[in-house]
Amino acid sequence: MGGREWIRSRLLRWSRKAYNEGNYSTSLRRARISNSIIKDPAFFDISARSAINLEKYELASSIYRKAKDLGLSLRNQSKNHFLSELNSGNLVEAYRIVSSDTSDSAEKRKLDVVSKIDELTEKERVKIIQEIGEKEEISEDLAKLLPWKAKKIKINSKPESFYLIKNEMEEIGRYRREISRIHNSAAFRILNHISTAFGKPKSIILLPLTVFGLVIRLIREKLGHVDRASYDIHPLGKNTSDNRESIIFFPTNGVGFGHFTRLLAIAKKIRKNNPDLEIVFFTTMPTLHILKELDFPTYHLSGRYRYKDMSPNVWNSVCEEMLSMVFSLHRPKAFVFDGSYPYRGMLNAIKNRENMLRVWIRRGSTKTNSRSIPVDSTTHFHAIVKPGDSDQSIPSDELDRGVAMVRCNPILLVDSDEMEPYGRLRRRLGIPAGALLCYVQLGAGNINNINSELFMVLEAISKHSHVYVVVGESMLGKRISAEFERVRILRDYPNSRYFRDFDFAVMAGGYNSFHEVIEAEIPTICFPNMKTGRDDQYRRVKVAQDAGCMVVIKERKMNTIQAAVDRIIEAEVRELMRNNFKAVKRENGANQVSDWILSQLE
Repeated sequence: MGGREWIRSRLLRWSRKAYNEGNYSTSLRRARISNSIIKDPAFFDISARSAINLEKYELASSIYRKAKDLGLSLRNQSKNHFLSELNSGNLVEAYRIVSSDTSDSAEKRKLDVVSKIDELTEKERVKIIQEIGEKEEISEDLAKLLPWKAKKIKINSKPESFYLIKNEMEEIGRYRREISRIHNSAAFRILNHISTAFGKPKSIILLPLTVFGLVIRLIREKLGHVDRASYDIHPLGKNTSDNRESIIFFPTNGVGFGHFTRLLAIAKKIRKNNPDLEIVFFTTMPTLHILKELDFPTYHLSGRYRYKDMSPNVWNSVCEEMLSMVFSLHRPKAFVFDGSYPYRGMLNAIKNRENMLRVWIRRGSTKTNSRSIPVDSTTHFHAIVKPGDSDQSIPSDELDRGVAMVRCNPILLVDSDEMEPYGRLRRRLGIPAGALLCYVQLGAGNINNINSELFMVLEAISKHSHVYVVVGESMLGKRISAEFERVRILRDYPNSRYFRDFDFAVMAGGYNSFHEVIEAEIPTICFPNMKTGRDDQYRRVKVAQDAGCMVVIKERKMNTIQAAVDRIIEAEVRELMRNNFKAVKRENGANQVSDWILSQLE
C-alpha cells in the first residue's frame, strides 16, 4: 500500500511540475500516462484543466464525463465541465450542467448557453431546445428563441411611392373620370332609361312621359335650376387603403371537416371576445347551412373537381377574382387560411395586400413522404400557426423560411363545458335507460358489407345485448342504412357536443375525432387509417395508446376487434382508461389562436 502511494506522489509531482510551468501539452501527456498507471482524481483534474488551457474542449469534456461516470469529484468541476461542453458545441449538456448548479454565477453561465443557441440556424435551435426540454425546464430566455414564440407581426404600412402616384394612380383616375363623364352624359342617361324601361312591362306604357320628364330634368340641370345627378359607378373598392374591422376566414375542404372546424372554432372565440368585429367566410366547403345558422356572411366557390373539365389555371383565376372582390368589399384587417395545400389563385389575391395580416393555420403530423408544398407558399404569409397534436415534432420543411411560427394546443370546436347534458341524445334516439352506449365513426365503409370494418365492429358489439351503438354519419358522405337492431344513425354537426352520453367509442385516428374524444375523456378503440395521403394517424394515436387511454388496432380482423370490444365493455377497464386521459388532455388551442390574432390587430 505504501509503495502505491509513493508512486502516486511521484507521478503527481511530475505532472504538476509541467502544469505549473505552463507547459500544458506536457502536463496533459504526463497526467494521462499517470492515470493509466494509477486511477486518481488528481490525474483526471490535471488532464482536464490542461486540455482546457490548450483549447482542446472536446477532450476536456470527455475527461469530465468519464470522471462523472466513475463518481469522482474534481476541482471546480461544474464550472470547468460547463466551459468544456459550451466551447465544444455540446449545448444540451452545457445547459444541463448549469441548470443543476446553485452558485451565484450559474445564471450568467446559463445566459451564455442561450447566447450560443441564438447564433444557430432556426432549424438547429429548434432541435437543441427540444432536446433540452426533454430533460430540463426551459427558461423564458430560451423559450424566446423558438420560432413559434408569440410575437407582434409587423405589417407593411409603407405609403404609396411617388412613382405609383404619378403614373398608375393618375392613369386609373383618368379612366374613372372618363367613365363618370360617360355615365352622367345626357345621351347615356336617356338611352339607359329607355333600356331599363323595356325590362318592366308597366314602364313601357309610361315611357313617353318618363322620357319627357327626364329631358326636362336634363335641361334644368344644364340651366342650373336643379342639382346635377351623380351616379356612383364604383360601389366596390373605395377607400381600399382603410381597412375595416373585418377578418376573412378561408377553410378548404378535404376528405372531412378538419380545416372548416378549426377556423369555425377560432371564429367563434373571436366573436365572443370582440362582438363588433366582422367575421366573413370564403370557402370551398358545401356545408354553408352551418355558417348560416351562426350568422356568418359566407362566399362559396365549389372545388375544381365539381366542374366538368375545368383546368387548374381556370379555377385558380376564378378563385383569385372572387377573393379579390371579397377583399375589395370587406377590406379586412386579417386573412386566415386553413388548408394542406395553398391554391395559387388565393396566393395571387393576397400577395400584394401588405397592410392585411395573413395567417396560415397548418396542422402537423404529416407523413415524411407526403406531397410537399410550393417553395414560395409560406412567404405569402406573415405567420404560420401550428395547431398542436399528440406528437410534437416539427417537420423540417417549415423552418428557415423567414416566417413567424406560432404554436398552440389542439383546436377544438366544442369545449367540455359546452357539451349537451347527459341523456339528451339518448332520449332523442330512444336509447333505453341503463344501456351502454358506443359511438362509432370510421369514415368510409359500407355498414352492411361483411368485409368492412364498420360491419365487423357492429357485429362484435351485437354480441352484448345491453350495448347500443350510434354511428356518426358525415354530412359530406353518403347516407347510411343499418340492419342492426340496436344501431342509431346521427347526422349532425358537431357530433362531439353529444359526447357526454357515450360510455366508449370506436373511431378512426383523424385529427378532429381524436382530440374530441380526448377532451370528452371517452375510452376508445382506435382504427388509424394507414393509407392517408398526408395525415400520419398512427403516430398521433400511438401517444394515447402509450398513455393508456386508447386501444389501437393497426390490422383489423374479426377476432382482434371482438377481443377489444369484449375488454372495453368491462367497467373497470373503462374507468382506468378515463383516469389516464389527464396525461394527454390540454387547454383548447382555439382560445390561444383567437387571443393571438386579436393582439395582432390592436
